[in-house]
Amino acid sequence: MTDKKKALLAALRLQALVTDFSLLAAAALMTEFLVRFLWFGEREGQLIMAQDLLAHLHFGPVLAAALAVAILWQAVSKFCGASPGLAFAGILTEEEKELEWSRTAWGWFLAILVQLTFFTGWLVTEVDIHTLLTSFDKASGVLRAMARPSSSVLFEGVILLIQTLYLAFMATVFAIPPAFVMSFMAARNLTRKSALSRTLYTAVRTAMNFTRAVEPLVWALIFISWVGIGPFAGVLALWVHSVASLVKLYSEQIENIDRGPVDAITATGATMLQVLRYGVVPQVIPPFLSFTIYRWDINVRMSTIIGFVGGGGIGYILKPRVDLGEWGEVSTLVLLIAVAVWAMDVLSARIRERIV
Repeated sequence: MTDKKKALLAALRLQALVTDFSLLAAAALMTEFLVRFLWFGEREGQLIMAQDLLAHLHFGPVLAAALAVAILWQAVSKFCGASPGLAFAGILTEEEKELEWSRTAWGWFLAILVQLTFFTGWLVTEVDIHTLLTSFDKASGVLRAMARPSSSVLFEGVILLIQTLYLAFMATVFAIPPAFVMSFMAARNLTRKSALSRTLYTAVRTAMNFTRAVEPLVWALIFISWVGIGPFAGVLALWVHSVASLVKLYSEQIENIDRGPVDAITATGATMLQVLRYGVVPQVIPPFLSFTIYRWDINVRMSTIIGFVGGGGIGYILKPRVDLGEWGEVSTLVLLIAVAVWAMDVLSARIRERIV
């Protein structure tokens, strides 16, 4: 076995170990949570909240035990079957590759993990179907009031709806140039040739993942403290989030391009920029346009929520009316938003059909 193959195998085994550790830790913590809920979920007639049970889990010992089991499972995988991490990494024997998941140890482990996740999620989110089905009368008054829209806020709502549409449009337009440039840096198939490009790939991906993880509502609060209350803060909040989302969509499309034209242009001695210009860009422009229009559609819906915290648009007048219980005016504003979203959905679908 060559040194390159050994290094690749070591990397795959490390990836498998991390995967096994994560899955085993999750399974162990969820099991402890379910056991605690069954034993201590109710004391003296009072139901203990899920977050209280979560706070008392033994995270340290469980994580240590999960790591030990992950290492042990990989060590004895020849005798008890491959672990989930080994299966994900593709480190399986020819015999194991032909087996159905139901006849493997990793398959049964994942099936049990899915069940644990479902039941834990049910308890953590405090799902109560009985209350949902028997307490409708508490919401009926609100629904009856919303069934009678008020025209008193119609004109102001239309004006701010126009602002909302432009808010989403400007955020999307501003996001296109930086997202287009960074998408090439975040594409794995274009950044494997040197240590510098791989470092750049990791840095861009990490930054975009962090940016996308922060909700636009939080970005809006940050920019409101920076530039003040108004639609410009909303534009900036949506712009930041749109850049991160478009980089992900664009880069994944670049990773799925046909390598034929790229290899042919590279063989002629073309520079990297020429390869991108003539081999990559022509393949990705149509889907890029489609993703951009889709993102504008998303921003229209997001911009209504941005207004709740002072980011401009129709949400700016929607929140006070919700707080005051003026449900007739709320109904009018909701109908305006629904009509705008429906029109945007139809328009964007037609445009994407023509482009793609």
